Amino acid sequence: MNGSASQPANSRTALERRLEQKERLFHAAVCVALENGFGKVTLDAVARQAGISKGGLLHHFSTKGDLIRAMLKHYADAAGDGSLRERGGDGLTDVDPLAVAALVAAAEDTALLETINSRFDIRCKGPAGSGQRTTQLALTCGFANRLVLRER
Repeated sequence: MNGSASQPANSRTALERRLEQKERLFHAAVCVALENGFGKVTLDAVARQAGISKGGLLHHFSTKGDLIRAMLKHYADAAGDGSLRERGGDGLTDVDPLAVAALVAAAEDTALLETINSRFDIRCKGPAGSGQRTTQLALTCGFANRLVLRER
C-alpha cells in the first residue's frame, strides 16, 4: 500500500474527532445550563464540564456567542432531520437540547435566536421595530413550553 491511500482515512478520522469534540462541548453547555441556569453558561464552565482546557474550547469557538450559534444550528439541524436524541446514560434523555440551547441563547442575547428564526415559521407584527423582538420572544416562549412539556 502506498502512503496516499491511508491519507483520506486519517483526514476523515481527524474530522470525526473534531465533530465529536464539538458535540461534547454542546452537551457540556446543555449540562451547565441545566445545572447552573440558562443565563449562567460560561466558557470556563463548559470547558470544565467537557473535560477540556478553555484553550481547547477556544480552538473551536472563539466566543460564547459562536458556541451558542453553533449549538443552535447543530440541534436545529438534528431536529430537522429527525436525529435529535441524546445518547442514553448521559443524564439528558428527558431533555430537549434544542429547547435548552434556545433558552441559553435568549438569556445571553435574543439576537442569537436569529440563527434558527428561519427554521420556524414565527412572524409577529407590532409597532415599527418591535417585530423582530416579538418574534424572538415568541421563539423563547415556544422553546420554554417545549422543555416543560417534555419533562411531564
